[in-house]
Amino acid sequence: MKRNIRAWILSISAGLLLLLVSPYIYMRWDLSEEKKFTLSESTIATLQALDGPIHIKIYLEGNDLPGGFKRLQKASLDILHDLQRNSPQTISLETVNIYDAYPNTDEREKEIFLLDSLGLPPTNVVNNAGGKQVQQMVFPGIVIEKGDKKTGVLLLKGNQLASSQDVLNQSVEGLEYEIMKGIQSLMETERKKIGFFLDYSRVPAIRQLGLIANLRKSYDLYPVDLSASSTLEGLDAICLIQPDRKFSESDQYKIDQFLVKGGKGIFFLEGVRVDTIEGQGLVSSVMDVGLNELLYRYGLRLNANWVKDGQLSGMIPLEVGNFGDKANLQLMPWPAFPLLTGNPSSVITKNLDAIYGKMVSSIDTVSGSSGLRKTPLLSTSPYTQIQKAPATLPFASSGKDFNPAQYQSGSQVIAYLLEGQFQSTFMNRPLPQDTLAKSFVTKGQKAGGLIVVGDGDLALNGIDPNTKGPAPFGYDPFMKHTFANRDFILNAFHYLLDDQKALLARNKNIRLRPLDKAKVQARRSFYQFLNVGVPVVFGIVISLLVILYRKRKYGA
Repeated sequence: MKRNIRAWILSISAGLLLLLVSPYIYMRWDLSEEKKFTLSESTIATLQALDGPIHIKIYLEGNDLPGGFKRLQKASLDILHDLQRNSPQTISLETVNIYDAYPNTDEREKEIFLLDSLGLPPTNVVNNAGGKQVQQMVFPGIVIEKGDKKTGVLLLKGNQLASSQDVLNQSVEGLEYEIMKGIQSLMETERKKIGFFLDYSRVPAIRQLGLIANLRKSYDLYPVDLSASSTLEGLDAICLIQPDRKFSESDQYKIDQFLVKGGKGIFFLEGVRVDTIEGQGLVSSVMDVGLNELLYRYGLRLNANWVKDGQLSGMIPLEVGNFGDKANLQLMPWPAFPLLTGNPSSVITKNLDAIYGKMVSSIDTVSGSSGLRKTPLLSTSPYTQIQKAPATLPFASSGKDFNPAQYQSGSQVIAYLLEGQFQSTFMNRPLPQDTLAKSFVTKGQKAGGLIVVGDGDLALNGIDPNTKGPAPFGYDPFMKHTFANRDFILNAFHYLLDDQKALLARNKNIRLRPLDKAKVQARRSFYQFLNVGVPVVFGIVISLLVILYRKRKYGA
């Protein structure tokens, strides 16, 4: 009898001890089909390469967070704890409730301004408190500090055209990638070199400041006078934004050889030239900058058209009449500014918000012997209308009721990724006289990469009408929304220039498994019994078995 009492005391003591130490022991096993709780190999490798401690402040904090934000908070903390366990360096975590940490309004406003400057704007949510609706600011982001450097990581990302549940799910899928991208930006690594062509584009510098400021955080940028350069060697990538004059044959040769020898590039091209007729509308004409043959040999064709999207498009203010003695301006859908969606199968565009396009041209693939892999990246909705140049687009066409019968051209691809060993366009043809014939390569031994986008404006920022300075990259002042133009371009360069394994963290798929509402409604009583009655019956059965066992063992 004493032995049984001692065993009971030891069991209870062990259970109490386990309860006391469990908050300090973090362990979990990933039994999920998607392996959503397992860090990727590139994440582990990056953590092993850390050369100093990191401090992370989590601003997604509060007891009264809405359910969706609580799920995002828990998923973020789980990943951060996993990073702690797998890092040889110290990763310290600090949760910050901005209302508790900064009760003074002035101090709180300063902190909010600092967070906004780090790319962590507040998100307004409405809670029900005591029967009243209370508006609250939530900061779904973290700040990573390493030494005297810091960076902000926005955790709430996704395609804002999707439902709120899908946006939340997409944000959870991308947590590991976004956090690791922030950590990598603070690490001392060899910086790749990107060259920007200056002599073929007359885009004002102020409209490129957003792109330059974001790329400069990770890469070294160099202006390139292509006609004055004998070669592009020394660069890791080239960037061409909205060229407006024809490339010479020798400059085409330099671009060709750069790609054949394993170089990378992103071209933001216009299929048509657009002119404005004051007060009436737009006129398009064919524009040829001399790269059509180059792209054709690589397996792509940039069409001389503009694509109008009747379902997903931006908005512009137009005069719709008079309001008293003043013009009545209202925001109207403008199909020539389509909202582009990313390919969910590509790590570059997966779970991105919509990308804002302006006067886009479609891109087709052509059959040939290029041997390059072609991946579509950006596309329109299925409801499109194609206008081949020359064409006109009157302002009066905006705001008209959507008529599906007029938009039957189907989904159009606006951006493609080419990968593989490039074959020279100049093979079996005379080389330009002023080129280095001795260094000519017909087919590359290293894999190159090229992304072609049929919209030159996609890489440009607007101009703030009040300050006359650059507007935020991807921001539309009429819709009051920042689109994912920046994220798309940064992901594209990251994919082309950096270890592509780092982007595999974006490949995680966390599938929603909602209940079948029809089955729940039809068999409501059965599922209620299953969830409530079965545990009770199970407990009763176990209790009866224990009683029978004790009677058989200790009964007379």
